[in-house]
Amino acid sequence: MAVYPILYGARQYEVGDELPDSEMKQTWLDAGTATLVEDEPEAPAPRAQMLAAQPGQIGISNSGNEDDLAGRIPKSIERATDPVKKPTRSRKK
Repeated sequence: MAVYPILYGARQYEVGDELPDSEMKQTWLDAGTATLVEDEPEAPAPRAQMLAAQPGQIGISNSGNEDDLAGRIPKSIERATDPVKKPTRSRKK
């Protein structure tokens, strides 16, 4: 893996790029411009966590009109356990 940018064989290898196997491999390692990296599976990227409250308000709208929307739909067990949306209509074949 390149530690510094390396121009070799009319190609520019950037930091982190895998270098080709060639006669220059040992020279790059001796010079410190490349390092050997064992093939290890990469750890999955951490998922982001919400740091602020969800936008919207749960419940009935403040205006008193039942047709107005209040914001977000409250969480329920069905929504938490069934992430796949089911089709509302089935197509007959």
